Amino acid sequence: MRTLTPTLFFLVLTINLLSQGVSPVRYPVVLDSDTIIYISAPIGIFTPAQRAEEISKKLETLLQDDGMAYDSLTLVKQANYYLLKSGEEPIMTVTSLDAENEGMSDSVLAEVYKGIIISKLNSTRQVYSNESLTIYTVYSLLYLAGLLFVLLLFRKISFWLYRQIESPGKEQYKTVKFRDKVVISSEMTEKFLLVAAKGARFILSLYALYIYLSSTIQLWPHTRKLDIQPFIKTGLLIILYTALLYAIIKGIHYTGRVMIANFRKWKGTKLRSLEVKNYEILSADRMAETLTLFTKVIRFLLFLIVIYTYLAIVFSLFAFSRTWADKLFDYIMNPLEKVWFSFLGFLPNLFFIIVLVFVFRYLIKVVRFIFLEIDKGALRVEAFHQDWAMPTFKIVRFMILVLAAIIIFPYLPGSDSPFFQGISVFLGILFSLGSSSAIANMVSGVVLTYMRPFKIGDRVKIADTMGDVVEKTLLVTRVRTVKNVDITIPNSMVLGSHIINFSSSAEEKGLILHTTVTIGYDVPWKQVHSLLLSAADETDMLLKEPKPFVLQTSLDDFYVSYELNIYTRESGRMAAIYSVLHSKIQDKFNEAGVEIMSPHYGAHRDGNQTTIPQDYLPKDYKAPSFNIFTKSKEQ
Repeated sequence: MRTLTPTLFFLVLTINLLSQGVSPVRYPVVLDSDTIIYISAPIGIFTPAQRAEEISKKLETLLQDDGMAYDSLTLVKQANYYLLKSGEEPIMTVTSLDAENEGMSDSVLAEVYKGIIISKLNSTRQVYSNESLTIYTVYSLLYLAGLLFVLLLFRKISFWLYRQIESPGKEQYKTVKFRDKVVISSEMTEKFLLVAAKGARFILSLYALYIYLSSTIQLWPHTRKLDIQPFIKTGLLIILYTALLYAIIKGIHYTGRVMIANFRKWKGTKLRSLEVKNYEILSADRMAETLTLFTKVIRFLLFLIVIYTYLAIVFSLFAFSRTWADKLFDYIMNPLEKVWFSFLGFLPNLFFIIVLVFVFRYLIKVVRFIFLEIDKGALRVEAFHQDWAMPTFKIVRFMILVLAAIIIFPYLPGSDSPFFQGISVFLGILFSLGSSSAIANMVSGVVLTYMRPFKIGDRVKIADTMGDVVEKTLLVTRVRTVKNVDITIPNSMVLGSHIINFSSSAEEKGLILHTTVTIGYDVPWKQVHSLLLSAADETDMLLKEPKPFVLQTSLDDFYVSYELNIYTRESGRMAAIYSVLHSKIQDKFNEAGVEIMSPHYGAHRDGNQTTIPQDYLPKDYKAPSFNIFTKSKEQ
């Protein structure tokens, strides 16, 4: 019987299946990763799948036997089936049910199977023979040599191209300008061409490597069945995308660095101060810093976009991670989509909020105008002091802003969210617990405003602090001492302390300054009064009217206390006035030969040196000798 070829067998099989219109369940018999025949009928306890697997194992065993002649396989007719044997070893059985499923007789099907198996065994042996392997090795070496030649050719062409691009001594590239401003310089064009040439060489080298690896894999029978070509393609694409990512990131970094350097060079030339009616809104330095910051932010965002795109592309190269790219894309797009639709839904409320903002803004302007007129004195309100105007305006403005916040709050996005409301309550509790002292100071500041115990510039004494008031706020009062030391006092402490204001009546009635001297009983009190008033007359910054006056405040054991009272409007210069006054008192008393008995002196008056300075003593003055007994009048 003539053996059917595999092509004829599959043609007959296809015609039979099409004519029957039924496709039975068929299991492949595999040899060297190729399907050669199908099994669709069981035998006894063996299913078609078990039969196909067992036949594949036996054929693989035959293939390992290098000395066997495969044409020696024989078909043996049994009672109701055909048996394909290798010597005495059975290979497979062809039953009438197999023939019925394939639409032919069992004898024809057995011959077809025999021809296919012998043909496949012989062709596979030929593929794995030493002669074939030698040919594969020669071809592989030729492919490798071709790859090295191509890479060397690319290298030489690239180096020549680099030299042409960088050739010195001639103007090859024109500078692109727009309105006399350089947009693309010749140096940038040269660098771009160099990068493009290097990129082209890299891509061509990767493509040559891909062709070499694909050809070599397809050449060897051991690897052509492994289907690793997609992995090679994927690996090379990853290398290409990674190199492209590196080039893009480097280009973005270089562009940002160039722009930042240009911003610094353009200060005062292309970048000038932004002024409106001679008012500088933005200086050149500040503008350069703003543009630098903006460039850095844009560069960072571009880095994120490029890296994200790179990851999405790399994930899409593998079947197992292809869904990762979609998820990664959704992670970015879903929030953006929600934000966009939320913004569209918020537009009506946004317009309402804008209208409310304008209404409250102009309401505050009207209130501010009224209180400014009161502060200037152009508008007078009975029982409302002029210096109350601006503090009251701040309180009213705060109340208007609170009212605006209460009205606007329900129209804010997420205001009805339990989380948002919980955060609001939590922040309110934190503010209440943490701002008790601040609230106390604010209330004290309001009370002090309407008490009017002092104003800016007044000389005051608050507790132990004495100085000029330089600032009043709702929270603190700042006092500058005569030593130019600024002391900040919380308003609650100011309200709880006694306040002495030296300036409140100084302009109208004059501030009374006083100082005390102690003089012995041996000096007539009229003389002391005269000397003190004389010292006051010669002191600057004092008022002539009302006139200074002297009070005798006490008669002590060793001396009399005389208090000199003087009038001045210079409450801020008390220290200087006291200093000049004290020096004048010393001069007057020394000139009159009167001792100031402070501190105490315990001296025997007939024997001790006087305490009057030497400049005021007579030239022939001599200290009296020390005597224990007083001389009698007769002596």
